[in-house]
Amino acid sequence: MKKTILILAGALCLSVATVNAQDAPQRSKDSTSVQPTQNYVKDMAKINATEIPASLRSTLQGSQYTGWENATIYRSKDSDMYLVEMKDASDRTTSYRFDANGKIVKD
Repeated sequence: MKKTILILAGALCLSVATVNAQDAPQRSKDSTSVQPTQNYVKDMAKINATEIPASLRSTLQGSQYTGWENATIYRSKDSDMYLVEMKDASDRTTSYRFDANGKIVKD
């Protein structure tokens, strides 16, 4: 009887530990913007606005990207991928990824 209770108690503890290990917080993501992290720009080089391709410059002229001229812009060291990080008045950063043709890259 003691062995049965001990086995059931052990199984219960193992079940609780397994459920808690899987209970990671879920982050909601907009398909066009990403939250900046330190590792996100690890393989990217910071560039000036004058260094971006004309096709991307044309895309950034849209009303959605107002203020991009003051944004921090990165270019991937491995590909023609660009990252534009814009801060709003409340200091919230919104990041957009583009290819060299100015098309938004979704996650």
